[in-house]
Amino acid sequence: MSPQTPSPRSVVGGPDTRQCREWLQAVGLRFSMPRLKVVEALCGANDEQGVSARELHRQLNEAGEPLSLVSVRQVLRRMEENGLVQTTGRSRYRLSARG
Repeated sequence: MSPQTPSPRSVVGGPDTRQCREWLQAVGLRFSMPRLKVVEALCGANDEQGVSARELHRQLNEAGEPLSLVSVRQVLRRMEENGLVQTTGRSRYRLSARG
């Protein structure tokens, strides 16, 4: 095994931070902690129907991530505009591609 420390992992079981950074960069978004946490939460959702901003907000708060509902909605909107996230109807969101 390598003496390096392992990549940081999400508290909600999503991809590592490096992978999230790559996804954000691939669609032209800069890395930020709110964006990282939302991507991780979307990865952990595994829901074909998508997840609502409120559900993501609740999941993040339960995981100890202090993001406001407004911040979650803004992050989702920006990610949707850049093609990383897609709506599945009735204000539900999911990742459009995973790598």
